[in-house]
Amino acid sequence: MNLWRLEVLRLTRTHRWMILFGVYLFFAVTGPLTAAYFNEIMASFGGDITVIAPEPQPSDGLAQFIGNAGQLGLLALVVVGAGSLAVDARPETAAFLRTRVERPRTLLYPRYVVTTAVGVGALVLGTIVTWAMSHWLIGGLPAGAVVLGTALGAAFVAFAVAVLAAVAGVTRTQVGAVFASLLVLLALPLIGLVPALRVWLPSELLGAVLGLVEGVPAGDYVRALLVTAAATAALLVIAVRRFERREL
Repeated sequence: MNLWRLEVLRLTRTHRWMILFGVYLFFAVTGPLTAAYFNEIMASFGGDITVIAPEPQPSDGLAQFIGNAGQLGLLALVVVGAGSLAVDARPETAAFLRTRVERPRTLLYPRYVVTTAVGVGALVLGTIVTWAMSHWLIGGLPAGAVVLGTALGAAFVAFAVAVLAAVAGVTRTQVGAVFASLLVLLALPLIGLVPALRVWLPSELLGAVLGLVEGVPAGDYVRALLVTAAATAALLVIAVRRFERREL
């Protein structure tokens, strides 16, 4: 059994992949439903309070999905990914695996790729379901904008997993890797409060699909994409070097 198959089996047999897909699919269904029936929901739970909201737009369901899945989905991604990328969290297992490979870095590559693939798959499936639900309940969304925006969101997923891989090379526990990675990833939107910096941040790509659907030019995301690609590569280099130099 090679390391790639081992990593796939680790996710499937432990059912960790279901956490990610479950989070994204839940908000993919509830997002368009909430947007389409907001007035009815408020009338049911608002009592004597009358809330009048504008007619729902097709992008409202997508906004609900991005807003909710972008936060809890990111948390699920980091938690699931830490189980794989924090290789040295169990010294006995790490020592066993390290003695079975020529270079320790070969342990890291399949874990990063498989974790990223599962995260991207959950994002893509969630977006497709949101797209279909919004079309059915509210109205259609432009296909080109949705596809391009989802691809940009996938680039952010790859970046987020690279952050986790680099952090896992510094920390020794899964819990430490989770909290440190979330601290880095959640700091990006705070930095984005500065308008001059926001257009360069990887976090801009997470909501790119909504921006493109609402008419934001695709060129506005080029700078964030370039920074994301460069940062992802740099973080993976850091992760590999830290992992190979670490002593158990």
